[in-house]
Amino acid sequence: MVYLGIVLCFVPLLACFLITTFCFKVRIPHQLIAILLGLITVVPIAFIQYFLPPIPFFDNYPVLKVLIKSLLLYGLVEELVKTLLIFPLPHKNYSEFNFLMLAFVFGAAIGSFESVVYFLDHLQLAHLYGGEPLYSLIFLRGFSSDIIHITCTGLCGLFIYSIRNQKPKLNIIIAAILIHGIYDFFACFQNNLRWFAIPVILLAIAECRIKYTSLQNNAE
Repeated sequence: MVYLGIVLCFVPLLACFLITTFCFKVRIPHQLIAILLGLITVVPIAFIQYFLPPIPFFDNYPVLKVLIKSLLLYGLVEELVKTLLIFPLPHKNYSEFNFLMLAFVFGAAIGSFESVVYFLDHLQLAHLYGGEPLYSLIFLRGFSSDIIHITCTGLCGLFIYSIRNQKPKLNIIIAAILIHGIYDFFACFQNNLRWFAIPVILLAIAECRIKYTSLQNNAE
């Protein structure tokens, strides 16, 4: 059960790796570097999340408090850490599209490693409701939080690409921060509000397309 759960956590990363390798010809060594950096990224993010002091304000407004925490911690902090660690990614002779694909692998690695942590944390509770629901949660993460990590990291990659071309586009990194923060805000609810996370996921996918097309047009 443990090994199967861990393997399932890495399905999005494996799928992303195979697609970028065989469909888009992104170099395998560069993808391995992206995966390693993705693993490294999880460490400071987890450290900050664990030791971040509670927000002392807005105790009387729990919804607003959750929104601010989501934007600051899951949006601002996570995306800035990702952006810093995307800088070392190989980029020589890479087009916007190839570098975006490499950033996607980076994001898939983060999502998969986080899913492993999530799985192991909840494994001790599995006996309360059996293994199948736990596997379904991993499946849902693959189509929700993993996609958010992939797309938001892709936006961070496009931002880095714009900096290297001496035309920094702050709106790209701002979009990544807001999208990730708003997604986590809705995803934390246990009621019907959590379904609003779905439009945010679709928005993240659309934003990658929009920002990539914008960079292409500027380059031309």
